[in-house]
Amino acid sequence: MKYRLLIFVLFGLISLASAQSSNEDIKSFEIENNSDIIKPNLLSNHPLGMYISRINHNFKVRSPEKFSFSLDVSSGNVMLPYVKSYELTNPTDREYAANFPWHDREFKFDLNTVPAQTKKFIADGVIRSYKFTFSLPLTAHHELNFGVRAYSLDKGKYPFSVFTSDESIEWFHSTIAGGEDPFSRRYYGLNQAKISYRDENNNFITMNNGDFRIPGIEINYFYYPQLRMNKSHKIYLNFGTHLGINISRYNPVADIGISSSAIKKIVVRDKNILSIGVSAGALRQRFIQFGDRVNISNQTFLYSFDGLIDYKRKLSNKNSISYGINYAFQTSYNKKKDFDHIILTGERIKTHWQQTFSHLYESLEGWSFICTYSVKKFSYYISLREDLRLDNAPDLQTSFGVKMSFKR
Repeated sequence: MKYRLLIFVLFGLISLASAQSSNEDIKSFEIENNSDIIKPNLLSNHPLGMYISRINHNFKVRSPEKFSFSLDVSSGNVMLPYVKSYELTNPTDREYAANFPWHDREFKFDLNTVPAQTKKFIADGVIRSYKFTFSLPLTAHHELNFGVRAYSLDKGKYPFSVFTSDESIEWFHSTIAGGEDPFSRRYYGLNQAKISYRDENNNFITMNNGDFRIPGIEINYFYYPQLRMNKSHKIYLNFGTHLGINISRYNPVADIGISSSAIKKIVVRDKNILSIGVSAGALRQRFIQFGDRVNISNQTFLYSFDGLIDYKRKLSNKNSISYGINYAFQTSYNKKKDFDHIILTGERIKTHWQQTFSHLYESLEGWSFICTYSVKKFSYYISLREDLRLDNAPDLQTSFGVKMSFKR
């Protein structure tokens, strides 16, 4: 009797262990084969940032099985009215200016005689970005991808700008939230298209309606280490190195960067996958300079951070749909301490008029909602990005794209 009871208990324990092992195997299989996060290019269509090779953070957990192509197209509405800045050069003037808030400094100096370096900036219109990426697996844990980025500027009229046109945005402000014409679009005129930036050395960046630019290319390498915690805790890491070659005449430089991501996977109902990831990166600007450039940013390094929550639901016929929320952070284009001795002048039409220049001295933030539908070799995705910090560069950004993956 004792032996029969012992055998029964052992058989039960073995069965339980087998069931748990089988369940873990199912979860591991789902993560290894069905958990790819397809994150589109979520970088903002910034009128100056387009000339810098910024890092688009990676939340994949493994190298692709074979090569893949992707194309992302996004539209961002920008409204930055004309503002002129004076960066004081005399130490005494700087110290005196720091005693006053920025909006009072204009009245404390004679701007016709005070020693200062001046800049001018205006940006209005819909900036469209086009990002083509080719990904190539080197081994199971190493990936190389190549990207080309291009931009165009237009007035954002219907039907090509349903959500990002001036009319749509101002209708939202007037009828739902924001108030009447909070960024002076109606005051300056709807459906304008112009970008003009002049640095302190009288170098210009200009872009007009219909202009098309290819500012740069990039090469990214990613390493996906195989670690014990991949199976035990469903936590994955990846490490990236980035080389951006900016080929525009405005910023002929090479930038280099590094990034790292950590992703936690949770299998829900044995087939759906919840992913939570964080990623950080640093970009060293102007690592190599090929010629004269416009002073777009006076920072040596741009630091960035991304957070992502993604829920992927399996459908019939091996199709899937996923929903994600992405938070993006980037340090300011210019040194924050310089704003203590900056004087801004412009038409004080609305309370946000100074954002044209002031946002260049503040950290940038953006929230994106992403939806992806995958079927066989193709994945189709859309996203919407909003700058809750109200730097208005861009105010609202939408994107869509397609990825074609080839499998063994």
